Amino acid sequence: DASSGATATETRPITPLETASVPAPPFWGTKVVDAFDLDEIYPYLNTTALFRGQWQFKRGSRSTEEYEQDIKATAEPIFARLKESLKSDNTLRPAVVYGWFPAQSDGDDLIVFDPENHEQEIERFTFPRQSKSKRRCISDFFRSTESGVKDVIGLSCVTMGNEVSRLAQSLFADDEYAEYLYTHGMGVECAEALAELWHKKMRTELGIDNEDDGEIKRLFTQHYRGSRYSFGYPACPEMSDQEKLFRLLKPERIGCELTENWQIDPEQSTSAIIVHHPAAKYFNV
Repeated sequence: DASSGATATETRPITPLETASVPAPPFWGTKVVDAFDLDEIYPYLNTTALFRGQWQFKRGSRSTEEYEQDIKATAEPIFARLKESLKSDNTLRPAVVYGWFPAQSDGDDLIVFDPENHEQEIERFTFPRQSKSKRRCISDFFRSTESGVKDVIGLSCVTMGNEVSRLAQSLFADDEYAEYLYTHGMGVECAEALAELWHKKMRTELGIDNEDDGEIKRLFTQHYRGSRYSFGYPACPEMSDQEKLFRLLKPERIGCELTENWQIDPEQSTSAIIVHHPAAKYFNV
């Protein structure tokens, strides 16, 4: 009827997406990877987020030159020391579980199919749609059920393990507050670095890494094809969707569990859905 037609017009994206070719994943299902050299992960650390956000080295009223001198004299030596000590003490224990699943969109829903039986729906995510701008929704970046074509979605969960959490807690209990701040922040940002590294690995597996920027720092601002969306952020705000990701990936295999409010334990862990579509970027709803 007329009213349903109006609703369809309101929810449809204002700018239709070009159909992107669907890359072929190297396998269907999930894998665990726990053999890492930390020197492979460290280059993907976002030191701006670490120094300013986690460690609270703020510029304040100082000039850029004064601030950079302080970073070189204070923050960078702490960073170098922690990289070495956390590696030699085996405090950081990186591990990843990730996988590839067939998927299709159904309106605002994203359907995930069984990796062996591509006709069997096993999970369904419902994402919010922008009320303005391009009226985007994450599901728009996948081939629809009407297309008859199966798309591919990647999922990942990475962790730095429990040991760095235990070390940080013991430092806090011993009133070593500065060292607690440095250790805790390092663990959190190392988890983000591993997520960034592994997203690059997954783009390589799909054969779309040719669009990656050659400079690692520019990868932090999405200079690559597709996107890595984590639950709790604007495009996929529903934290309870972590339960669906956990059912699909079984991150318990790398020591991760969900808390009552859907945070990942250990804290130095993060999960994401990996979207290959060239138009997939971060957006607010």
